[in-house]
Amino acid sequence: MSRRRIYIPIVVAGAALAGMAVAQTRSTPLPVLHEDLPSPTGDKLGPVIGAGSNGAPSTAIRSADKTIVRPRDRAKTSQDPVMGTKDFAADRQTTMKADDNTGPDGTLHYASVFNPDVIPFKRMSSLDGVIDDFTLTVAHSALVELGVGGTVTAGREPFYGSVWIQLTPGVDVPLPSVAPDMRILAYTVNPATRLKFSKDGADNFFVRSDESSANGQYFLRYDVDASSRYFSAELPTGRRYTPNQVAAQTPPELKIDLPPAVRESAMKELAHLNVDANMELGVAFNALVNEFRGFEAKPLPAQTGNIYADLCNSKAGVCRHRSFAFMITANALGIPTRYVQNEAHAFAEVWFPDKGWTRIDLGGAALRMEVTGAEDKTLHTHPEDHFAKPKEYTNSYTQLEGDIRGLTSQQLSDKKRPYEETHPDAAGSGAGSGKLPDRITPDPSLPSVTQDPKKLTPKLEITLADSSAFRGAVVHVEGRVATPTGKPITDHPVDVFLAPAGRSGANPVSLGRAVTDKAGTFRQDFTVPGQLNLATYEIYLASPEDAYFNASLSN
Repeated sequence: MSRRRIYIPIVVAGAALAGMAVAQTRSTPLPVLHEDLPSPTGDKLGPVIGAGSNGAPSTAIRSADKTIVRPRDRAKTSQDPVMGTKDFAADRQTTMKADDNTGPDGTLHYASVFNPDVIPFKRMSSLDGVIDDFTLTVAHSALVELGVGGTVTAGREPFYGSVWIQLTPGVDVPLPSVAPDMRILAYTVNPATRLKFSKDGADNFFVRSDESSANGQYFLRYDVDASSRYFSAELPTGRRYTPNQVAAQTPPELKIDLPPAVRESAMKELAHLNVDANMELGVAFNALVNEFRGFEAKPLPAQTGNIYADLCNSKAGVCRHRSFAFMITANALGIPTRYVQNEAHAFAEVWFPDKGWTRIDLGGAALRMEVTGAEDKTLHTHPEDHFAKPKEYTNSYTQLEGDIRGLTSQQLSDKKRPYEETHPDAAGSGAGSGKLPDRITPDPSLPSVTQDPKKLTPKLEITLADSSAFRGAVVHVEGRVATPTGKPITDHPVDVFLAPAGRSGANPVSLGRAVTDKAGTFRQDFTVPGQLNLATYEIYLASPEDAYFNASLSN
């Protein structure tokens, strides 16, 4: 079987090593005889199967390595919540006041709405305002109507939603969402009626019908998509930021003005954590994540009347306390942050330049979680974040650890598979994007990374690489990671980049990530992004800092 390729290859020059041949750049460029359109395999393929462009429902979608068929109409069961009522899992909270019940939650009940299922991260209530007594609110409640239609493109992920809704003409009904930037691509409703969708300033979604006959319970199936970046929990990687620089680039509508008393308490907490707005964003933000993921489910000591300070000082609380305190603290630092909750879990969303909103889970503590409506559904997977993970976080039900009912052993097993196994097109969760969550690239325009003298700095070597490659095809790279004395470093992540030859690593493009074996080596094929210009490139290796080793770059 022949394969169509571009006529002029991307010539890849490996790092200069003894005895290794490298491709040479021609002094006179060859003429471009033919220019292929960028190969769809060079970037993440839009996963929609048969989607319509004008609001027509798709018949199936692709999620990771599985195909999901659109849900069918069905009769209501006793376990189905009805949106627009005060039923369990159907009510939206417009305010939240932190309570003092900081011990472990009892059995939590979660109603599945989406396929793939984002359990337990369905967005039901998003709060982005704070008033004097530390109560969280929706800062801008005015609704903006949303269009319906479109197809899933690269960098976005599709979902099917299905819910029962209680319609009354002209009344907006709360609608669960998967992400703040969720788009409504298509919908069907039974009995048939015309619907309108909208959302408020905190990206709470609503649905309504203005038809005079629309009165009663309806079954709504809605096709949606959302940016993949929302689920990846990574910092901006195009440049280095401080919280002050994040605040300066925040759009006016996303800025949160904390009341003076709230800000004063939050600044005391930041001082306690030795965090300020002039620090490198990664350091400051990771310190916050580590602090609030480290809360424990335990009784709150004697109270002072300032619930925020009491929670921070005691590090006591479950998911709602962690997310509440994190939201206030991060906003005081200058990072736009929201508190998001559903019937079983609370988490946070943060906004970063060049990235938008991203979900940050801080964990939780419960004796058991029971899930309804997830039968035969695929569980949504996403790259693991690279922030601190104390035991109080890793042992939580949000990681589907503990007594989880309503999910099969196969669903739980699939959820815990490495992301790269279920997303072969991700090539290590970063192919073609040029962005990885570890904030270390060969770009010489970025500030140098400070090396900890107490840690070893790995030596990264390319031992073998293809001398040429084609866009949309693969390039084979092999390498080795060792200590300065030559001892192999096992299970070490290595990020692989292409950068234009002769520019010392400027404008790098990520190919993806490899992990070293017991010999400290890796051998891996990486997909060459389809949008690359035809040129000569050099391969660079990079590895992030961890508890034992400094960050490092190949020569």
